[in-house]
Amino acid sequence: VVSTQSTCFPVMFTILIDGIDKQSRNYVCSVLFNCTAWNGSQALQELITTDEGKAIVRSGVGLCEQPNCLEWAQLFVEGLICAERFIQVFEICEGTPQLLTLLEILEEKIRTSPTPMKKELFGEIESAVPVTTFLFLAKTMAHNRQHIIDMATGKEGVEGSAVTVRILHLLANVTGLFEQYDRIAANTPFLECAVKILNEINSVEPIKFDREKYEAGPEGGKFAIRKELIRIISNMCCKRRNHQDKVRHLGGIQTILSHCILDGNNPYIMEWSIFALRMLLEGNEENQEIVKGLKALGKVSELDARKIGVS
Repeated sequence: VVSTQSTCFPVMFTILIDGIDKQSRNYVCSVLFNCTAWNGSQALQELITTDEGKAIVRSGVGLCEQPNCLEWAQLFVEGLICAERFIQVFEICEGTPQLLTLLEILEEKIRTSPTPMKKELFGEIESAVPVTTFLFLAKTMAHNRQHIIDMATGKEGVEGSAVTVRILHLLANVTGLFEQYDRIAANTPFLECAVKILNEINSVEPIKFDREKYEAGPEGGKFAIRKELIRIISNMCCKRRNHQDKVRHLGGIQTILSHCILDGNNPYIMEWSIFALRMLLEGNEENQEIVKGLKALGKVSELDARKIGVS
């Protein structure tokens, strides 16, 4: 099949991958994986640059939707990610339901250890997600800064919120993987962007306790934006003095302190805020003095101060 690829691709591949026969679709994805899961592949270049190839990519990503994900479709898409083609696939899927599926595949890949089969197919090193993938997502977050603020404060509808929250959730997860992705956790401009977004969200719409909302439970995905931003900040400040100081200079400590309340729209927002403050105050006397000063002014309760380790 590989030797006759020029006659089969893209017409026959397009017909089979969009067909109704599950086994045929799986076979096509198997061939695509073996032809494209390595840099320098001519088939890979054709797949991500031609209209026909892009349609095949979108179909392949669509076959990874749960709960009916095809094994070879998943391997095909993971192969594109490991071959440093995530950015192109992201752009190919942008504006379609497949984009959320692509992000779900990426999240599963960083969350789970490779199976023996994947180790054999990819190899130990090649099975890792390139750091450029997450640098791209961080830039995407920065580029969409105003959109994120408007979404979190209700100025925009919830359309697209699932993709936005998923990107933030991925970045929150990967900033905690210090050994594999230290370049992300150490990226000061990214931290600065996250703090400024959180500050502005809270400036436009200060968080406050609402018993009715708390008892009713969360309303939608857009409310997770604050939580994911705080997770990103807490991970990036873990044992990083320069980042602890940066958050203080940006006024982020006061913003995170204001989130130490029960909020029905944001389950566990208080717990994540307390954790973030512990990361910010650990070994940093200047940051601790900020909290002590607020406590003296009555802006921080005795109970909250004890929770974050300030006496």
